[in-house]
Amino acid sequence: MRGLFGFSVVEFVKKRKRSQWFSLGLKSKQIQLSNGTSLHCWVLRSNNPHSVGNQRPALLLIHGFGADGLMAWDTQICALGKDFDLLIPDLIFFGNSTTTSTERSEIFQAECLRSMLHCLGVESVIVVGHSYGGFVAFWMAHKYPSVVRRLVIVSSAICMTPSTNDSLLQELGSSDIKDVILPNNAADFRKSMNVTFHRMPWLPDFIYNDFMQAMGGNREQRAQLLDAIVIGSKNSHPLPTVNQDVLIIWGQNDRTFGLEQAYLLQRHIGEKCKVVVIKECGHVPPLEKPIELKETILNFLLLDN
Repeated sequence: MRGLFGFSVVEFVKKRKRSQWFSLGLKSKQIQLSNGTSLHCWVLRSNNPHSVGNQRPALLLIHGFGADGLMAWDTQICALGKDFDLLIPDLIFFGNSTTTSTERSEIFQAECLRSMLHCLGVESVIVVGHSYGGFVAFWMAHKYPSVVRRLVIVSSAICMTPSTNDSLLQELGSSDIKDVILPNNAADFRKSMNVTFHRMPWLPDFIYNDFMQAMGGNREQRAQLLDAIVIGSKNSHPLPTVNQDVLIIWGQNDRTFGLEQAYLLQRHIGEKCKVVVIKECGHVPPLEKPIELKETILNFLLLDN
């Protein structure tokens, strides 16, 4: 049974959001790659561009681990779509994206997104990545510098180590980060959300159960994605850097990845990188502080040129 009395609130919200996105001109595309991967991507391309030369820059928005592209970036598309062509994919094993490959790392996700851009005829992009999506965005910028023009990292601990989450796990009484990111029941989900959000409103258990059923598919494969993350793993090589201009955006009250991680990344990247901290915000600025997030992104992309 889905939701309360068989009614799924989350599915209802997703259906309405899909209708709204279609009405705003976004198109739903399923791209088949040669490596056995099928990527779903929302695409917005304007016939009335604002930029010089009748060609607007393309903006690739990469979601984190808790949602697909639709649910993660709904608060941003109206503002960002005024000045940019938008590409909003579902990462592999989220939304309608899947693969027959055994590869699971965030580097593989980055390679697939690069192939997706080629299939769509997009030569260069500005990339915005949140949390796990920031890992993917970072590898795209490193591996494909001629494709990624600028980079925005949102609440993504690129410089984390195997012990970065130890204090959080101890606080939650867990031994594995998968217990936090892939909760098994409503009580664990509530605990995870109270850590993820700065001020999480109270919700009844049936909403948490509904969300887990509606958004929690491919659980085994998603656990494999977590196990395969290269960044911060015990056997990873020294972290490379990137040469693009980089903006790091962080919630001041992020408990998933503490604010110190933002400054570690800034020091790692160097002088072409700056940090903006959003006050009274936890790990998910797109949901907690959508206005502040879109203004910060637009200031970096439009006003800083």
